Amino acid sequence: MAKGRILVIDDEPQVGMIFSKVLQAAGYEVVAAETGEEGLKKLDTKPDVVFLDIKLPGIDGIETLRRMRKISPDIPVVMMTAFQTVDTAVESMRLGACDYLIKPLDNNRIKEVVKHALLVGGAPPVSPDITITPGEMVGQGNAFGLAQKLISKVAPTDLTVLLLGESGTGKELTARAIHLESKRAANAFVPVDCAALPETLMESELFGYEKGAFTGADESRAGRFEMADQGTLFLDEIGNLSLSVQAKLLRVLQDPSFVRLGGRKQVRVNVRVVTATNKDLEAASRAGEFREDLYHRLKVFTIELAPLRNRLDDVPILVDYYIRKYSKEMGCEIKKVNKEVLDLFQSYRWPGNIRELSNALRSAVVLADNEITPEHLPTSIRFYKQEPVAVASAGGPVDTGLRDVLKKVEREHIMATLSKTEWNRTEAAKILGIDYKTLYNKMREHNISEP
Repeated sequence: MAKGRILVIDDEPQVGMIFSKVLQAAGYEVVAAETGEEGLKKLDTKPDVVFLDIKLPGIDGIETLRRMRKISPDIPVVMMTAFQTVDTAVESMRLGACDYLIKPLDNNRIKEVVKHALLVGGAPPVSPDITITPGEMVGQGNAFGLAQKLISKVAPTDLTVLLLGESGTGKELTARAIHLESKRAANAFVPVDCAALPETLMESELFGYEKGAFTGADESRAGRFEMADQGTLFLDEIGNLSLSVQAKLLRVLQDPSFVRLGGRKQVRVNVRVVTATNKDLEAASRAGEFREDLYHRLKVFTIELAPLRNRLDDVPILVDYYIRKYSKEMGCEIKKVNKEVLDLFQSYRWPGNIRELSNALRSAVVLADNEITPEHLPTSIRFYKQEPVAVASAGGPVDTGLRDVLKKVEREHIMATLSKTEWNRTEAAKILGIDYKTLYNKMREHNISEP
């Protein structure tokens, strides 16, 4: 079973051959197209990642990307070009590309980018035609209302914002809402998943590098700070940064300039920084795992996002919203949810939070003919047995012994699913009703590694 399907759109047949040789040997299936129009048609093959050349006959790569986001907004797209400029990179990121490659292609870099793209997923586009708006943050309870109020207060400022919350609580959507309500809304929103890249790549990812900076650096490359100039840089899972990269980040926050890796020239930028984490940074700073001075620099303004289990009054509204959204996307009639499903949703603990609910409803809309019933839900939800869990009204801690039991059950369920799919993580994530990134984080949390 292949690790995933890769669609390569490039008018040079040899590029498709390179990808086939490199990625098929690594266990991926490769599909090729030579024009933007052909590539859009091959979205029917349901690729997990798309590599898209900017220079194409007919419609170019930027226009192909724009149309692609309307058809399949969640597919990770990596742009390719032999003539890299910061403007091109920024436009690609604005339209939702998650990365870009400079030709000539390096085989190891191709494999690294595929892994990175599968981890970060597709970035929702930020363009005049298709936007993720603050209005798409759905809810009505007290926790939701407080978050909305804080977003409205801080968005017009240029303050650095720290978002706290478990995985799947909507930290990136909150960061986008802050960006779109700010004076920077017309410029790029650039997300970086700090958990997805090793320390050796993170510095060049953030600050870029010059030609010859290291083996394989055949061209200069702009970093994410440059891409986000005049816009917003979102650093997700900031708690995963190494201490050395933390030191470099602190210097840029204090003086918004830096030197590309291997370079000498100071690059000045005007960037608003929003960060997010599911870790206790204060405890990490006390333990020497996170710089205390950086922690205080990041938490100028803090927004805490409640887990879904502590805002169950929002579940009916979220269910209605996602059913309507996915029914429209897939061109089918709006489906109902029967009472048994709603009861399950109200008793389930939602370890994946809103992201898990969204993914469960997306697959249910596909499976159901008219009414969504328990049989259309992922097994993790359908066979969930409610335990007598005491949750404080203000989001207080649950019983420690029960939490350990639930973690053990979750770990065993993930292990069983991975074993069933022969450790195909993309397929396992689909069965579990979560995205690839959430599965990756859960595997790290539970110390699960492929045998």
